[in-house]
Amino acid sequence: MTQRACTLKQETFCLAYIETGNACEAYRRAYDCESMREATISREASRLLDNPKITTRLAELRGAAQAAHGVTVASLIAELEEARQVGRE
Repeated sequence: MTQRACTLKQETFCLAYIETGNACEAYRRAYDCESMREATISREASRLLDNPKITTRLAELRGAAQAAHGVTVASLIAELEEARQVGRE
């Protein structure tokens, strides 16, 4: 069984979430929220983050970003250790 692609709004949510790291802000960018209360926005954003299509797409986007920038936790730790050594000298 193949998984259907995200809707346009879901894709917009995913891209905004990767950019901001904030689910509520991503929801505001993707959906019409003018008449919604903050609690509703928060609940709906959380619901989207639990959606398997969304989690799959976010993982794809994160992987692409990491590959493009070559940044990993290990590379950041190595860079910090190098800076620490320079600072000690």
